[in-house]
Amino acid sequence: MPAKFFEITLYGASINGPCSLSQASCEAAESFGISISKQGIDDRYDASAVAFIRSLFEEQVAKQVDGTIDADFLKRFNRVRIKDATRFDLPKRLKDSFPGFGGKVTSEAALAIQYEFDVKNGKMLDVDITSARRTDYQDAQEKAGDVLKGDLVIRDLGYFKTAVFKKIVEAEGFLISRLHSKILVFEQNGKEISFSKLYRKMARDKQSQLELQVFIGQQERLPVRLVVDVVPEAVYQHRLIKAQKEAKKKGHAVSDEFKARARFNLMITNIPQDQLPCSQVYQLYKIRWQIELVFKAWKSTYGINKIHPMNYHRFMCLLYAKLLLIIINGQIIGLLQRWLYEMYGKLLSRTKCFKTLSSYFFKIRKGLFNPEQKTTSFLPSLACLMSRNHWLEKRKNRTNYSELFDLFIS
Repeated sequence: MPAKFFEITLYGASINGPCSLSQASCEAAESFGISISKQGIDDRYDASAVAFIRSLFEEQVAKQVDGTIDADFLKRFNRVRIKDATRFDLPKRLKDSFPGFGGKVTSEAALAIQYEFDVKNGKMLDVDITSARRTDYQDAQEKAGDVLKGDLVIRDLGYFKTAVFKKIVEAEGFLISRLHSKILVFEQNGKEISFSKLYRKMARDKQSQLELQVFIGQQERLPVRLVVDVVPEAVYQHRLIKAQKEAKKKGHAVSDEFKARARFNLMITNIPQDQLPCSQVYQLYKIRWQIELVFKAWKSTYGINKIHPMNYHRFMCLLYAKLLLIIINGQIIGLLQRWLYEMYGKLLSRTKCFKTLSSYFFKIRKGLFNPEQKTTSFLPSLACLMSRNHWLEKRKNRTNYSELFDLFIS
């Protein structure tokens, strides 16, 4: 019976959007000849059911296969850890489990999923489901000890904390981040850097990029490389207008320090210059944007954020089942990616592949649950299908991931 319960739950999770109890009841009758009422199904969702589905998800995470496409991709690092969070509103009845921010324009119930993966081999490293109130900053503090020697950690500003970066360095890991606008920066002699003076000097010398060895943080004084790129005037004006609008809402003015820093893209890293020249620091940081495509697939293809009112236990079962589907399909894509890259030297679009695999749910489900059929038996046909029109395409005015991939193959 647990297997049938799981399959019915997985069926609901495969739908891009709400799956009613009536649909689940019909699925039970159609697939297993089980006559059960809507209430009967709803009663099956309890704490033990959540623990069961969660255990299946965790087991799959623990048994992930290596999805490395090319052994030379970023080979100088043990793992390349990309992390971000996606947040979305939930029905009001879930507010006790996932309190939101309340107010007139925000929901009383909201969820955050902190997601981290290794961009080298496509493996999921961490999934943490919490209230949306838990910040990226809190996550950075609590998960700092997960970094191992040789790992590269690439983070957005929401995770910026100098004390956390210090722990990464102490673990003999590496980091790349944008510089937070409120973090003090000091020269080697201990003098604080004036970014307005730095801009005037670079403009006078007609420099568009330079690198400085600096210390960051008033207390930590962490030594890092600071890569400074002057942005075009149009970009600067756009940043200034946006900041002025935000400042006006809060009743204060944009500081002179912000105006000075807005002239630059400011990146920090502790990767030695002979391993990563300053011209490639921002390029490597761009790999972090792959996680935005992951979240886009979660929402547009799997409808992970399309939640209608239901009890907590049923919601958690469906959420873990969706994540289980995502990780299984991600593993399939990883295998296909490697095969087709070896054959054609081109990369697949994971977004396109996720959409196709979602529509192939029933075929994949048959392969997964039929003990007489090996899971890999349907992969050749999928590979043939995806080699026709699932390639990663270059987008206008944006660096293609395949370009970044080629750049960082040693």
